[in-house]
Amino acid sequence: MIRDKATVCRVIHCVADLIASKSDMFIRWPDQAEQDRTKAAFRDVAGFPCVIGLIDGTHVRVMKPSKEQERRFINRKGFPSINMMAVCDETGKFMSINAVWPGSAHDSFVFKPSALGVHLETQHRGLEDGILLGDSGYACARYLLTPFRTADTDRKAAYNRAHCRTRVIVESTFGRWKRRFGILHGEVRLVPEKASKIIMACAVLHNIAIILGEPEVEGDEVGLDGNVGQQFIGRETGFHTREYIVQQYF
Repeated sequence: MIRDKATVCRVIHCVADLIASKSDMFIRWPDQAEQDRTKAAFRDVAGFPCVIGLIDGTHVRVMKPSKEQERRFINRKGFPSINMMAVCDETGKFMSINAVWPGSAHDSFVFKPSALGVHLETQHRGLEDGILLGDSGYACARYLLTPFRTADTDRKAAYNRAHCRTRVIVESTFGRWKRRFGILHGEVRLVPEKASKIIMACAVLHNIAIILGEPEVEGDEVGLDGNVGQQFIGRETGFHTREYIVQQYF
């Protein structure tokens, strides 16, 4: 029996590694034509312009790591986790994934050094390249717009409403993803390094399910924990872009 369990574990890990290795095929940044379509689709949701993706983080519980790593992986809710950053489109398909950071990492810290964060910081030219929408856990930047903490005008209030109605798609996506793969809702009983592969494999399969039009998994709503992190406090560079959007579109 023990030998059989060991064989099953090896097979599961081999399959997960193989699926995760296909991430570049199924989790990729959209080309220009796809970005134009996505902008139009997001605008139809709540009138928010130029959006090419929604960014957020969600915590996936993992097995308690070694004492040397434990402190890094304990999040603000007191359990060990991986803080997975994801960007999705209007259908809930993942466009970018980062599933290696420990649960103690702030959302903005996960994003900034990521390949996507570096690319946008160095290559983003303006609204023609599109923008991401994120919550207040991220820095407001010329390529990533956050809500106003104080909406003291009607236009800012309208902006915040449209931002919220649009961004809720990524929160819903995490719920759908965790319902489809129950292991993500409970605990991935693996050390963080191996758990990251399982998370990536589930993300690949999620996108394949959307591409193939697979039906949603029915069940109770899965509690989301994307707001485990704190609000961003630091340098923000997107105020002018945000004000321009408010004045031109709201």
